[in-house]
Amino acid sequence: MHSAAWELLLAVFHGLRSAWRRLRAWNRRDGAGTSGLAGLVELHALQAAGDATVAVALAGTLFFSSPTNEARTKLALYLLITMAPFAIVAPLLGPLLDRFRHGRRFALAATMAARATLAVVIGHNLGSGGAHALALYPAALGVLIAGKAYGIARSAAVPRLLPERMTLVQANSRLTFAAVLSPAVAGSIAVALSKGVGALSALRFGAALYVVAGVLALRLPRAADGGGETLATENAAGRGLLRLSNVDLEVGVALRCTAVLRWLSGFLLLYGAFLLRTHKLSGLSHNLSLAILAVGIGVGNLLGATVGARVADRPTRRLAPPLLAINTTAAFYTALDFGLVSVVVLALVSAATAAIAKLHLDATIQQRVSDDVRTSTFARSETTLQLSWVVGGAIGILLPTIPFVGFLVAAVVLAGGLANALGWLPRPRMSRRNVVRT
Repeated sequence: MHSAAWELLLAVFHGLRSAWRRLRAWNRRDGAGTSGLAGLVELHALQAAGDATVAVALAGTLFFSSPTNEARTKLALYLLITMAPFAIVAPLLGPLLDRFRHGRRFALAATMAARATLAVVIGHNLGSGGAHALALYPAALGVLIAGKAYGIARSAAVPRLLPERMTLVQANSRLTFAAVLSPAVAGSIAVALSKGVGALSALRFGAALYVVAGVLALRLPRAADGGGETLATENAAGRGLLRLSNVDLEVGVALRCTAVLRWLSGFLLLYGAFLLRTHKLSGLSHNLSLAILAVGIGVGNLLGATVGARVADRPTRRLAPPLLAINTTAAFYTALDFGLVSVVVLALVSAATAAIAKLHLDATIQQRVSDDVRTSTFARSETTLQLSWVVGGAIGILLPTIPFVGFLVAAVVLAGGLANALGWLPRPRMSRRNVVRT
């Protein structure tokens, strides 16, 4: 018996080692190992895994372990605290990182150190029955802000580490793929730690992941910091705050499409979590229904990262309408025929199209916006997307758990986004300042 178990363990070990080697080989191909992009992908995967452990600990101990009404109140408070500071942080964070663009590696490492510290603070508050502790929500907010700071600094650094044989869409797709796989593994470990040992252990595990990611950030090539040259046209350093209305038209159109799809992501996640408490999918249990929703979103993200590498480089005016039309149709279908099939279809479609739209938006900014204001542009775009997600989640919390009502509202919002993408609604004028001509 011992011999059979030992052989099984050895087989699992060899299988994992083989899979790890294949992943590393895939990550380093097409010149990514030489350019430094592979190191950025590895650090991105680790920080995404750290974020997953924090999310699992908060969801399992603070939100969805509570009765429905109490959970709604806590989530509403969390969303409010999450949303309010971004109106102040967004105008300050981007310009600050633009001035810090020659030290992007240190900026990336600093966001990891901040999240590692705050993850431990959250763990100690939860472990001491601190669901009402004053430090809990500010710490959770700090993790979110540091994560957004990382995201905009990382996105601005990608063009500096791009191999010659790879497009920006392909590079962003590789980052997205890694950020989908690693949270699935880390989230499973965090669930096991939370149930077996406690939320504090899971959050310490997340803090360790952040620390390793910080070390990888410091080991990135110096090219990630950027050069001293001035790219393209007008330098915005002395102009004050960058406005998205001063960015290229393609960026604005791509941002609006992605914001609508990000709104749907927030809505589906939170509304679906409450809806499935009272409406079971085909007679399945609440936990199994939630698991199916989560798997659908995860598989959709993988599909989006895979397909996006091939289609996300198309012009915005050709890409946005079909993405929004597919989601509008899926939401109407779910409203009319709520069930296992419709929910899985909507989860797959929404996650996949959101991933494709985000890949396209990132590549558009990286291609068309000057390096000296690129971080500010990413700060504005990421803030817009975060606010869209929060608004979607807030509406999901407020709506009654009646499938027809909830998904009809989602379909109407998506239809409005589709009408805008098709040019049926007026759009703000945008200039072409701060654009890199490609």
